[in-house]
Amino acid sequence: MARTQRRRAATAPAARDESQDSVERVRDNAAKPAPAPIAARIARPEPRTKRNPFGFLKRIQPRFVADIVAELRKVTWPTFAETRYLTVVVAIVAVAMGLFLGTLDLGFGWIVERIFFS
Repeated sequence: MARTQRRRAATAPAARDESQDSVERVRDNAAKPAPAPIAARIARPEPRTKRNPFGFLKRIQPRFVADIVAELRKVTWPTFAETRYLTVVVAIVAVAMGLFLGTLDLGFGWIVERIFFS
């Protein structure tokens, strides 16, 4: 229960009598209630609302697996549009390099054939 302040009479400080002062001193020195038992003062942790889906890895796998999972959570994954665009870029570069290396191979093959087999 919270302590509230008493409203004091609007009397001048000189007009107060000594009996009122002694009553206030006794009240201030009165024994205070005992603190709550230790078990009641211990703060209980709040129940967890979100469980870690990878919590089982701590018991099964070594620490490096947890490190890998932690790093994968930091990754910014591309959107579907970015993935599609980059796939097209890789396909075009692969076809261009294939044509370039194929032409280079045919050119060296023709040179080797003319030099050694003519």
